[in-house]
Amino acid sequence: MSDTPKRLLSVDVLRGFDMLVIIGLDALIHALARAWPVAPMAGLAEQFSHATWAGVHAYDLVFPLFIFLAGVSLAIVDTRPLAAATSPSRRLVTAARRMIVLVVLGIVYNFGWDWSWERFRLPSVLGLIGVSSFIASAALILCRRTEARIAVWIAIAAMVACAQLFFIVPGHGPGILTPVGSVNGYLDSLLLPGRLHGGTYDPEGLIGMLSAATIALAGAGAGAAMVSDGRQGSPASLFFGGIVFAAVGIAVSAVYPAIKSLWTVSFDLIAIGACMLLLGAARLIFDRHEAPAGMRRSIGDLLAPIGANAILAYMLARFLVYPLYAPLRQIPVVLELAGLCALIAFQWITLRGLFQRGLFLRV
Repeated sequence: MSDTPKRLLSVDVLRGFDMLVIIGLDALIHALARAWPVAPMAGLAEQFSHATWAGVHAYDLVFPLFIFLAGVSLAIVDTRPLAAATSPSRRLVTAARRMIVLVVLGIVYNFGWDWSWERFRLPSVLGLIGVSSFIASAALILCRRTEARIAVWIAIAAMVACAQLFFIVPGHGPGILTPVGSVNGYLDSLLLPGRLHGGTYDPEGLIGMLSAATIALAGAGAGAAMVSDGRQGSPASLFFGGIVFAAVGIAVSAVYPAIKSLWTVSFDLIAIGACMLLLGAARLIFDRHEAPAGMRRSIGDLLAPIGANAILAYMLARFLVYPLYAPLRQIPVVLELAGLCALIAFQWITLRGLFQRGLFLRV
């Protein structure tokens, strides 16, 4: 195990599981559903697919969980002596530099192995993480009081909701939450160069970057409570907060649908609630020693190497693993399963080796 403080083990494990899904667990579950076509496996495979449009599947929470945990990490770093000794302007420059690096890596990821101009796409998963994390970082650096940070969260959520519900999109009108008529698509088509992943909109586009900042800020709030060692960071408080956020999001979604592709505020609320519940459960197991030490050590040893090098794992999967998925689908499913297990094992062994040597891709 790493020498990470125990209060961070829950974050390491959650981030590691998140990345395990991304580097191949999702594909493995879909292959198992084809090999064993029974109702439980079909239901699991459905949950490991994105909702068609409105609604939330478990798979829709993978990306928000990473953003939420990034916010938790930002708050933890914010409390360290080095951060206190660094001027706000310098910290903002560092955060901006990190954002730019993530945007550039995201563009590289979008190209993959095909560097034709038609493949150019500015928004990306990494770019959205970079921009939303920068907004959260700026709020942490410039707003030292909790009340001010909550005000920033409310302002961003209100701005996104008002834009999506009341902005009059030319030719469509206000409140059209569809791929063609949404304000997300209108602004993305108007302002972003290159291709859009959704055709008429981009799921990691301009409003998505702003909206996702509410998830990063919520994670920062949870992280600040965790490092304070107060009751606010306890598993019980996280469970309570998660239930409240999720319940409000579900209630709001009746009139303002939860749509991950548009990052509607109702989706953000549900995602924040789910992330808080997961963090509460992880804290209960890994930070409060409620589980046997052997189990904590085994799960930590399995997942921490993936979570500790999350960006590298993401890029490694894009360039070395994903191109092999299509050929695997052409062979018998038993061999496909074996191939997927081998790919996951290869990535884990690589990341484990880097983890043991203290080598990490930092941005």
